[in-house]
Amino acid sequence: MKKLLLTLLLAGASIISFAQSKGKISGSLFDEKKQALPFASVLLLKAQDSTLVKGGVSDIEGKFLFEQFVSGNEAQHQYIISVSMVGYKKYYSPKIIISNENPEVNLANIQLELDTKNLKEVTVTAKKPFVEQQADKMVVNVEGSIVANGNTALEVLQKSPGVTVDNNDNISVKGKQGVLILMDGKPTYMSQSDLANQLKNMNSDQIEKIEIISNPSSRYDAAGKAVINIVTKKNKNYGTNGSISVGGSASLPPYLKTGLNKDLTKVELLKPGIMPKFTTSLNLNNRQGKFNTFANLTFSDNQRFNNNAFEREIGGQTFEQYAYRYQSNQNFSYKLGTDYYATKKTTLGVLITGNVGAWESSNPNRNITYMKRVGAATPDSSLVTTSSNLRTWTNTTFNANLKHTFDSTGKEITADIDYSIYNNQGMERGMISRFYKYVDKVETEYGTPLNITSNTPNIYNIFAVKSDYVHPLAKAKAKLEFGVKSSWVKSDNDIRFYQNGQVDKGRTNHFIYTENINAAYANFSKELSKKFNLQAGLRMEHTHSEGKSVTLNESRKRDYVKLFPSVFLTQTINKDNQLTYSYSRRIDRPGYNSLNPFIYFLDPYTYQLGNEYLMPQYTNSFELTHSFKQAFVTSVGYSITNDYMAEVIKNAVNVPEVLEKLKKYNNIQGIDPEKITFATTENIARFENININFSVPIPVTKWWNSQNNISVYYNKFTGQVSDQNLNVGQWAYNFYTSQSIKLPKDLSAEISMWYNSPNVYGIMQGKAQYAVNAGLQKSLWNKKATLRLNINDIFLTSFWRGQTDFAGVKMLLNNRWDSRMVRLSFSYKFGNQNVKAARGRSTATESEQRRAGGN
Repeated sequence: MKKLLLTLLLAGASIISFAQSKGKISGSLFDEKKQALPFASVLLLKAQDSTLVKGGVSDIEGKFLFEQFVSGNEAQHQYIISVSMVGYKKYYSPKIIISNENPEVNLANIQLELDTKNLKEVTVTAKKPFVEQQADKMVVNVEGSIVANGNTALEVLQKSPGVTVDNNDNISVKGKQGVLILMDGKPTYMSQSDLANQLKNMNSDQIEKIEIISNPSSRYDAAGKAVINIVTKKNKNYGTNGSISVGGSASLPPYLKTGLNKDLTKVELLKPGIMPKFTTSLNLNNRQGKFNTFANLTFSDNQRFNNNAFEREIGGQTFEQYAYRYQSNQNFSYKLGTDYYATKKTTLGVLITGNVGAWESSNPNRNITYMKRVGAATPDSSLVTTSSNLRTWTNTTFNANLKHTFDSTGKEITADIDYSIYNNQGMERGMISRFYKYVDKVETEYGTPLNITSNTPNIYNIFAVKSDYVHPLAKAKAKLEFGVKSSWVKSDNDIRFYQNGQVDKGRTNHFIYTENINAAYANFSKELSKKFNLQAGLRMEHTHSEGKSVTLNESRKRDYVKLFPSVFLTQTINKDNQLTYSYSRRIDRPGYNSLNPFIYFLDPYTYQLGNEYLMPQYTNSFELTHSFKQAFVTSVGYSITNDYMAEVIKNAVNVPEVLEKLKKYNNIQGIDPEKITFATTENIARFENININFSVPIPVTKWWNSQNNISVYYNKFTGQVSDQNLNVGQWAYNFYTSQSIKLPKDLSAEISMWYNSPNVYGIMQGKAQYAVNAGLQKSLWNKKATLRLNINDIFLTSFWRGQTDFAGVKMLLNNRWDSRMVRLSFSYKFGNQNVKAARGRSTATESEQRRAGGN
């Protein structure tokens, strides 16, 4: 806390503006071994009364510099230098005289003496809460959380306040879907399904924190109604250090519905096994001199299940379907990089990140569909489909970056070049469908079994360059920011289907998508008065894209330029209360595959259809945020989205052009095309969202901290679906609470709960969903090792249920997965993990901002 207060003091002192015309004092600091001493606090004081003139921090080479600090017309000025560093005795220089004859002074090398009385290892014992509400964003501190340990990134998001994840892995923030996911500040550019797969295979051990920004500024890409930035770990300690962790978990699964019994009267139940999971990770860091090199490696081997049960009515017939999928997956993730501090002002870096993995059906997936007349007790026919899937991925991103600080005022430029290759391959090794009839409850197979195999690649090549420039205007108490960015995306997916060994031309599909987005933005921020601060920005994005179905010989080009303004006004009422008023305009572009006009085969009665006419949706968001003591935060927001994109479910018999396509390309023996249901994405409506959010941290006692977040929102959809008017709205809420408790003997516990109330998205209504989680942590070996035990979804309540009854489509859905798991993990830190006297914990990039005379 003392270091934090000192840093804030230095930062405040350095921006004090007064007439400065001359004066220069420089020097170098060394430790007891005569090695350079970086990150020491250096103060320039007036000799007569020790008032602060300027403050700063020594750079990576132990050097410091003060210049242009003399004011007034006196013949000479007297100063002293004060140097302090944890573990060393405080140093005061002799008087330093600056005059017209002697305007510059270069001090002799300053060597600090060890403070042997207080030279004890300083360990960081303060623990951040799992959730921190800041003025412009919510921060989920994954690192160090007991209940988040061992979870996937998608599971951590599900636990985050204000965030919901539905059964299709769609992510919402404060009731708003269409969220931009960033990895370390960079867009992923992947399709929804590929992104969900990556988040499912990303372990929480790789994540430092997650930033949730409900109303982003113009500096961010305009895509998405909100921004979620997943920040991965990067060791900041000096010297050689690292950590290793290993963990395992097992499921405590429920009984699952898998089909009807032989009497066709009751649903059979199956209880899966324990679904074991294993994860291990290694983090290494070496920071010496001008280089900081790091490596993060993670391997996981998981077994999972997913069970669906849904019922739909169409044409006087009921379809009752049960699907059980058992999967085994392995994933290896890596992050390798180095930063080179070329000069005191310039940092260069290179980074390679990626993951390699596969998942497959350990046992054949099983899907049973029973057909019966509406109101009948037993079915008259059924369809049994078994399948064996294999999916592999090899994703790699190369990054080169530059940061240059021009002077001590904070003027800087940054640049990034990225090239990414996403190679995801899917293979259906045998989807076999058999047809049955029932006469007096006797099952008889009829017709020829349908055997479908397929290769479904998803290959993306992405190149992006961007640069940002910051120009402070100290005298005007303002700052200008400019930036440019260009990205190029190409997706070339040649999907091949085979029916009974022969190429199935009706399902084989080759789709090529290219997209180029060029963007530029400007932000201006200014302190209008002691109580008001303004930030205004404007972003322009030019989008050129083309989607081409080689199979259907259809293509569609798009070329448009749009502007995206943002305004933030902060009002400081008093020392405890602050208000922020904000507005921004955002865009959501269709997913790559959503624009493919081809019909995707899911099973003989279920299809998915692309929409080449799908347009982007635009959102205008307004938000008012109140902060009390920088801890209790309340916000009220309103957003309106035009041309809202939503997935809709339709009966083929009600869409003549789709029914014609099905008869032409997907005419399967024994399947009536008029009984087929398909899903597609359309611009269906105008979407309005009102949200109210509360963040309430409560320090109950010295050993018990409570973090509570509540989001209340109202979603309303108005438009047309299948030529019928849509006008639905519903209030909903979710809340998150976490109780962190310190126990004796280096033990700590954490109990958390999240709850999502019933809600509505387009034509789909979701039921309530919640989970209770608990964990216990023990620190070992002078806090170098940690043992954690936790259990997720103790009461088996984290499953998804929904229904729709609109435009002739009536459907009930139920989805379960292995949400209840017990995890045990062990981690060990080695090397320099503590704040030592001669070493700081900040990166050199951060030190560039705090050099002597800096801001």
